[in-house]
Amino acid sequence: MSGEKEKVEARKKDWVRIAFFMLSPVIGILGTAAYSWKYGVRWWEPTLFLVLYALVGISVTAGYHRLFAHKAYDCHPVVQAFYLFFGSMALQNSILAWGSDHRVHHRYVDRDWDPYNIQRGGLWAHILWIFYKGKPDRTFDDVPDLQKNALVQFQHRHAAWFGIVGGLGIPTVIGWAMGSALGGLLWGGFLRVVVIHHTTFFVNSIAHLYGSRPYTETNSARDNPWIALLTNGEGYHNFHHRFPADFRNGIRWYQWDPSKWWIRGLKAVGLARGLRKTPALVIERARLQTAVGRAEARRAGAPHPLQDAIGQRLDAAQHSLERAAVLWAELQEKGRRDWKEFREQMTEARRQRRAAVRMLGSLPEGA
Repeated sequence: MSGEKEKVEARKKDWVRIAFFMLSPVIGILGTAAYSWKYGVRWWEPTLFLVLYALVGISVTAGYHRLFAHKAYDCHPVVQAFYLFFGSMALQNSILAWGSDHRVHHRYVDRDWDPYNIQRGGLWAHILWIFYKGKPDRTFDDVPDLQKNALVQFQHRHAAWFGIVGGLGIPTVIGWAMGSALGGLLWGGFLRVVVIHHTTFFVNSIAHLYGSRPYTETNSARDNPWIALLTNGEGYHNFHHRFPADFRNGIRWYQWDPSKWWIRGLKAVGLARGLRKTPALVIERARLQTAVGRAEARRAGAPHPLQDAIGQRLDAAQHSLERAAVLWAELQEKGRRDWKEFREQMTEARRQRRAAVRMLGSLPEGA
């Protein structure tokens, strides 16, 4: 593909999708509210919503996204089947199509070929891009690994049926068994589908508009902990766009990322392996590089003493990071177990970088 700016090919509107995405919130939100107003809320209805929300949500984040789209780890075929079945209940297309769209998004983020390009507006990135039909001759050549997966191919052929029968039929049957098929359909079906839809879409819209960019400023993706709370940890989006193959999004122990905890749990019981994790040295180097770029853009307007102080902090961080890199290489080559000095240098690099960032934050916006 040439580097020239490409125009998005004119596509026809998909009126079936438009009708579904317009009507499902009416049924899911207003219908559930009206039903609950008339009949009350039974304990099993919100429980059914939460259980299915958790099963479908983790299948989208840990399965569709981190396993299939980014190959951040490997897992047992039984877990893959779990992801594919419950992921289809999200009614967000098959993983073959979902994964293809997502890889294109990462490859061309913020450019015309990005299917949910935030430069076309928040509403476009959130939902409007879905309202158009795909190319009739789509081949999925950009996801050859997924094409080779027999389970993925089976789900692709039957995704619509899995989504409708599973996503709407199962909660209806459970509701019928509990005394109200309509209650099951509304709470576990439509309301759950609507919430899953729009929390997932928040990652494409809000997490490209609002939040911080500590790891890279080369694209619009942002870390937003509020979105992480709604999406099993997917809100740490700036980190994810900088290191998409990492099985984590929230890298600190305290950052809300149930998907990484779920994946670690699978590994602990022997159902997952090959968890890909970006080395701390590489992460800190990215953060320092971003801080240096931000400093160069804003330091010129600051008083000279502050300019010098910021520069000294960044130089000290760079020195510690270089020393840490040398120690890392020695540890890897010699198989040494003494990581004390390496950790000390990493800690010092972080301390100096954070001090420089705090100083930059004290500058007026026009600086």
